[in-house]
Order: sequence, then structure tokens, then C-alpha cells
Amino acid sequence: MSNAQFFTALCLPLVVFIIGLYHQNTGIRDLRTELIQFRSEINARFLSIDAKFDTLTGQSSGH
Repeated sequence: MSNAQFFTALCLPLVVFIIGLYHQNTGIRDLRTELIQFRSEINARFLSIDAKFDTLTGQSSGH
């Protein structure tokens, strides 16, 4: 086995593995960003409902 073949046999799977980890990490980052956005939207909806409830009950919203 020549040096080039040995290098290719050793490094090619490692490079493919590293690329796979990068893509997996990118997907996790995207999912985390979407979850943070979803949480913010839900929080805004609950704040809106809370304000409407306070208006209906005549309470101030300064809990």
C-alpha cells in the first residue's frame, strides 16, 4: 500500500465524519432557533391573554 492510499484510507472517513457532525450541529442550531422563536410567540400570546383577563376583571396588570 502506497503512502497516498494509506493517507486516503485513513483520512477520508475522518473527513466524512467531521462533515457529518457539522451538518448535524447546524440542524440542532436551527431547531434551537425555531424553539426559541416558538417560545417567544407563545409567551406573547399568554401576555396578551393575561392583559385581556385583567381588563375583564378590572385588575391592574402589575402583578
